[in-house]
Amino acid sequence: MKLLMRESIRGLGKRGEIVEVANGYARNYLLPKGLALAASKENVRRLEGEKRSYEARVVKEKEIASEIADAIAKVQLTLPMRASAEGHLFGSVTPKLIADAFKAEGVTLKSAQVELESDHIRELGTYSFTIRLHDEVAVQSRVWVVAAKE
Repeated sequence: MKLLMRESIRGLGKRGEIVEVANGYARNYLLPKGLALAASKENVRRLEGEKRSYEARVVKEKEIASEIADAIAKVQLTLPMRASAEGHLFGSVTPKLIADAFKAEGVTLKSAQVELESDHIRELGTYSFTIRLHDEVAVQSRVWVVAAKE
């Protein structure tokens, strides 16, 4: 099914593009959530009319993301976790745990914004990861996973 994107979705398309997607994905997700419209000349004109307000919103979101990126750069994140003598964690460090640790430092993030190289961190050490705040704003951060003192 051909759709006109109303919002940018990473891996699918940017706002204003016409994309081809599976019928079920269109009917069950994109159309009900208002993320896309049926590809027609009328909808293209309608989307052009919304362009000015959309551009203003994107600029504001980018400014907010830049401010958050500056705050993230100032945070030194250390997570104490229970671990074995060999350095293997009892459990794992997930994007949600990292987002919660940033929240404790005063920076609010969604766990989906934290992009780890692997799904989970399962050993003690220092790990780098990316936090994607906006399509154009991403910041590198680090977490030190240390053994918790019991």
